[in-house]
Amino acid sequence: MLPTDHRFPFNFYKPVKILIMNQQIKRRLYLAFCISIAIAACNQPAKKEEATTTTDTTSTVQTQPAQPVAVDAVMAAPGLYKVLKDSMGIRIVEATYKPGDSSAWHSHPDYAIYTAQGGTATFYDKNGAKMEAEMKTGSIRIKPAEFHSVKNTGKTILKVILVEVNRPIGTMTRDAATDATVVAGNLYKAAADSMGIRVVEITYKPGQSSPMHSHPDNALYVIDASKTEFTDKDGKKSVYDITKGMTMIGPAETHSVKNIGNNTMRAILVEVNRPLK
Repeated sequence: MLPTDHRFPFNFYKPVKILIMNQQIKRRLYLAFCISIAIAACNQPAKKEEATTTTDTTSTVQTQPAQPVAVDAVMAAPGLYKVLKDSMGIRIVEATYKPGDSSAWHSHPDYAIYTAQGGTATFYDKNGAKMEAEMKTGSIRIKPAEFHSVKNTGKTILKVILVEVNRPIGTMTRDAATDATVVAGNLYKAAADSMGIRVVEITYKPGQSSPMHSHPDNALYVIDASKTEFTDKDGKKSVYDITKGMTMIGPAETHSVKNIGNNTMRAILVEVNRPLK
């Protein structure tokens, strides 16, 4: 017979309450899991799009042609250009190209060029145009500042001496009364004269001497050696063994010269009629 009080005992409610709480927690966890999957799915296309954009940009950069950059010749092609002397805004550079050698893009200021060993070269300018040149041994030129690359397209070693002038063009006059090419025209001959730069060919046979004459700031490159005696304007004498390939950069001076050796002395003198910066 059932008791008159039909309510369940107190301990019966506790398991039921725990069961209900566990179900609620499971539902919440399931809902959180579904939300996280939805968020991840929404973000995934954006990441793919970003990756695709980065890849396309990189591909575009890689396919762009390399642009030439103007760089000092000795820095751009140290295996081909070598500094012999550098002073007073004047630099003597030796360039040696073996057959097939080519340089990176580089620049020169205004300069004089003497071809010590001739050959064939191809010059490429910044616009892509090319010019083939037959450079004869002993040829001399004065050229304005330029930007190019060079290739030896001949079968012989090409060697040139460059005298680069890092000075602004200014007005300077020569004194004809002491100009070497005037007072000693048999020993000093102007080979090129432009932009305040003059290249003079010097030839002294054994025993020959010049009267007193003057030079502005200058660079010297010796072609054939001999022993020479210099006398300055005060009468002081100095003797030098001038060797083949010797280079010098000197300030303006007045002197006379005599070849006291047994060989003909030949040299290239680049006079710079420009003010020092």
